[in-house]
Amino acid sequence: MPAETTKNFVTTSVNHTTGDNDELGFVDATTGECVGMVGGKPYGEPGSFIRAGRESFRTLLWGANNLRVSADKEFTHYEADEDGVTAFFKDGTKARGKLLIGSDGLHSRVLDQLLGSTRDKPVLSSYVPLFGELDLPREQYEPLRQLAKSAIQVSGSGFRQMIGMLSMEEDRSSSRWFWALMPRRENPEPLSDWIQHASTHELYEYAVEFTKDYHPIVQNVIKYGGPKAIIQPQPKFQEFVPPERLPEGRVTVMGDAAHAMIPFRGAGANTALLDASDLAKLLIKAHTEGTDPSSIVGQYLATMIPRGREAVLSSRAAGDASGDDPAVHFNKFRRH
Repeated sequence: MPAETTKNFVTTSVNHTTGDNDELGFVDATTGECVGMVGGKPYGEPGSFIRAGRESFRTLLWGANNLRVSADKEFTHYEADEDGVTAFFKDGTKARGKLLIGSDGLHSRVLDQLLGSTRDKPVLSSYVPLFGELDLPREQYEPLRQLAKSAIQVSGSGFRQMIGMLSMEEDRSSSRWFWALMPRRENPEPLSDWIQHASTHELYEYAVEFTKDYHPIVQNVIKYGGPKAIIQPQPKFQEFVPPERLPEGRVTVMGDAAHAMIPFRGAGANTALLDASDLAKLLIKAHTEGTDPSSIVGQYLATMIPRGREAVLSSRAAGDASGDDPAVHFNKFRRH
């Protein structure tokens, strides 16, 4: 990526104001022991990573290199011809260009129109998440940061749990955290439907009951936040494996619109950034050579599709029963 884009990446880290390096620890739900760690190195060194805050990362990308971004637009449909493609929006406006790149998420309207009735729909993951978000005083967050400075991934029989820092007060008196309890179900629909309709008190009681026999590190953050920490509405985990082939015309897709995965290998945003980088390099090459931008779509898809399929399936594999052992999950997470 251009240096103007990457030079300030570290400012998006949840640890930017603390001076600590980002770490992700893999923890045994029964013993509370951290059995593996990724990160811990200064940004830019081999083995380092950034646990970026979503809003700060988006703001940085939008502001870098004076990108022209029009927000608050709702895409409805497109019309393509031999000279270009026009995108239409709900507010009556439209935009025309040589290519339309749908990066409009899991339920992509661009992909819906591109594939029509042949489009496979996203499927519900076998993991059913339950999220909470809360402020923790120092005596509550320090035991978590002693395990890992940014987040911990807990593994237990038939479930995962993520506990992660979102921000830190300057005086370190309190810190913003989230927790996500993720039971695994062979048939996830009933639990997912119940979570979507249950009250915050019911969801809290479920989380406390589910974690009662595990190490206190698993339950403490849930009990401290109480029902008021339960977020509404609750997100769902859905997956989308890209088809083996996509049309090679003036319309294509990237990111979650092309491949959506569960967050067990930290691959979702990273894969989308690779899509964008590869596509940009090909567009620059086409511009330099004076060729129509649509000529590079086939090259892009030849890289994006197999990479996207591998990312979705390897993320799914990191959630299988063998990963209930945190050491196994750690090895599946790492980039070898």
